[in-house]
Amino acid sequence: MVVRTRGEYAECATSRWDGIESGTVMTPRGRHTRWRHFKPLSLWIVAGCCLTMISACRQRGELPTYFGTEHSADYLDRATQIAYTDLEGPVSSKVNFAVPPRRIRDRTKDEIWDLTLAEAIQTALLNSHVIRSSGQFLSPGNPILANPQFVQSVFDPAIQESGVLFGQRGVEAALSDFDTQFTTQLLYGQNNTIQNNTIALGRLAGTVLQESTDSLNASFFKRLATGGQLTLAHSVVRTGRNIPSGPGEPQLFPSVYEGSTSLHFRQPLLAGGGVEYTRIAGPISENIQGVTGVQQGVVIARIENDMELAEFEQAVQQLVHDVEELYWRLHLDYITFDLQGRIEEMASKSFQVAEAKRQAGTGPGGRTELNLRSIYLDTKAEVDRARNSIYSSEAQLRRLMGLPVNDGRVIRPIDEPITAEFVPSWEIAMTDALVKRPEVRRQKWSIRSFELQLRAAENLLMPRLDFVSGYRINGFGDELFGRGADGPQIPPAVENYYQSMLNAGQTGWNVGVEFSVPIGRRFAKTQVQSLELQLAKARAVLAEQEVELSHEVADSFRTIDLAYEESRNAYNQYLAAEEARSLAFAQYRYAIDNDPELEPLLRAEMRVAESEVNLARAITQYNVALADLSFRTGQTLRASSIELIEGCWNPEAYIDAEENFEARKYANPAPKMITKPMIHPEYGAIE
Repeated sequence: MVVRTRGEYAECATSRWDGIESGTVMTPRGRHTRWRHFKPLSLWIVAGCCLTMISACRQRGELPTYFGTEHSADYLDRATQIAYTDLEGPVSSKVNFAVPPRRIRDRTKDEIWDLTLAEAIQTALLNSHVIRSSGQFLSPGNPILANPQFVQSVFDPAIQESGVLFGQRGVEAALSDFDTQFTTQLLYGQNNTIQNNTIALGRLAGTVLQESTDSLNASFFKRLATGGQLTLAHSVVRTGRNIPSGPGEPQLFPSVYEGSTSLHFRQPLLAGGGVEYTRIAGPISENIQGVTGVQQGVVIARIENDMELAEFEQAVQQLVHDVEELYWRLHLDYITFDLQGRIEEMASKSFQVAEAKRQAGTGPGGRTELNLRSIYLDTKAEVDRARNSIYSSEAQLRRLMGLPVNDGRVIRPIDEPITAEFVPSWEIAMTDALVKRPEVRRQKWSIRSFELQLRAAENLLMPRLDFVSGYRINGFGDELFGRGADGPQIPPAVENYYQSMLNAGQTGWNVGVEFSVPIGRRFAKTQVQSLELQLAKARAVLAEQEVELSHEVADSFRTIDLAYEESRNAYNQYLAAEEARSLAFAQYRYAIDNDPELEPLLRAEMRVAESEVNLARAITQYNVALADLSFRTGQTLRASSIELIEGCWNPEAYIDAEENFEARKYANPAPKMITKPMIHPEYGAIE
């Protein structure tokens, strides 16, 4: 409770309100009779004005006083601050149960996991509910963190299939426009009014007319594939009035049931009419036409699903390609680490021998020992870098495979790379690229969508001409079902409502056309122009995509040839290094009694190891180039024996499909119906 001081209301007692005394209202002389009727209302108005003036005249300089005992309370000094939500779901087990990552200063011996390339790809596909790519890792624009709503996942095709938003509708949402809509309404009401004259409703002037109303309305609304609308409606209204009723009275019954059962049909004949338009654009509607456009039909929804499947296939191909590339990179890192370790061991032994000779006074010491020590330290650093490269590549491969950072096992590739010569065919490669690449297939579906939308938009250039018709059966009766009142002037046909309706004695009908056209048709023309421009752009993009594919395939051809020739040169260099090592070893053995130097022999061994690394790198690049050619020609999934198929349905769906299949076995042939999808000469089936 807040108590305010008397000084706060000092300015509110003005002479303007001197007329308020003891609850009376001062009125002008001679008009007491009229104001007496409004005395309570005037008191409420004056009281409200007083409260308003009192709150407006409050002095803010004086602090209020409060009743009660003071206690601690929270005070919010800001309206907005960073908040953290608390979700019920636990953190992923891949994070909770992961052990610390591998690094060069923590050389824990882990279990070796010998992994084939096929197993790596299979594991990646099984664990990739959200599809990753190697280019996303450590990128500031990583969509998994920055834009998670745009990340490709296994849920995207199903999300598109079940979409309901404009421009993203699935097939079921597009078919929902043709669902039968049932609407019903049940109302009860009563109205009392004073009658101004006697003639109107048979009541004396000044008396109260009591009118009660009960109504039931029900309707079925159905859109047809031709764009038509069919409505079946039924209404019953009971009206009762306190008016004299009977023969010779103003009304026949004190209460009566009235209503009708009607059937209405509307069919567009020009704009928005026909099966083709409805399948492309959906049923014609006057609501938010600038938003819905002409892309709400079943055919466009199906094309959107195909485009989403193409994007999903593209993401899967990228994932498989990245896994294969990282697999061979890890294979190369193991070879490099093994060779660098062998060089380090030899450098360490050479340095130890030179140091032992220096301490025994039998060796040259000095610069030779320093050179061997420098070589040893360099090789040790190379071993650390090779070890870290293994850890890094293995971690990135784990990321693509959907595995935790470290689960106590270290991945080791066991597949051997391909070394045989492969000579691809330019014509076959280009044919595969133009047909199998999901990017091209998606763009072709986009062109097909714009072509169909343009056809529907051109339909809207015509004026709106609708055929409208309706038929109704009216009902009237004293009772709804039972027998009504008897009398010599009461016809038997009106004894109850539904009996009179079944007799079909009171009917009505209407038939005609409705014509409308926007003068100038600017919206329809602008829509056609916009779709023509979008179609022209889509075709230009397709042409550029085909040119881009030719350049990509050509680059893959050059990369394959270069990698193969480099592998041959690296092998020849390896043979030359082997011969040089044999010569250095022979010289070392020949001069063993003359205190030979260890440095030439060590450097010969280093050249051999370096040539082996170069050979392994060239072979790895050759295999990566072959994988890249498969990716550029759209054959990545086929080369890895991967197929994209729909997941399992519910068991009830298979039962329904079996029943429908059995029913179609006994169906009568319909030779005049088109039961197969239309085939486009360039883009294939469109339905």
